[in-house]
Amino acid sequence: MVVYHEALPTGYLLALAPDAGATTETELADHLEQACRSGRPAVWVDCRLLDTLSPTAVWLLWSCQLRLRRRGIPMILCGASARVQQVLQQTLAGISAGLPQAQSLDEAVAFTVAISRHP
Repeated sequence: MVVYHEALPTGYLLALAPDAGATTETELADHLEQACRSGRPAVWVDCRLLDTLSPTAVWLLWSCQLRLRRRGIPMILCGASARVQQVLQQTLAGISAGLPQAQSLDEAVAFTVAISRHP
């Protein structure tokens, strides 16, 4: 998996893309750690280029989301395909709080703004 990242004034964007040569989620873990330390008011994870996610990647995302939520920072997955959503549901089955999702990055940003106005 290839991870592109951008620290924006209103949030931290991670864009995930498939990479046939990568077999570990080390890069994802490193970038999620950067996102957690960034001090940005939100983290958005753009999944629209992914066909699927490994269970390890799902657990990394979920763990990061929990850490951020404890600090009042939302992390929202954007543009997840039906297959990615299926892997998320299967991997996180039995977990009461899954990963918040939005159809697009614009929707995720709007959701973040709404949350910040009504804590």
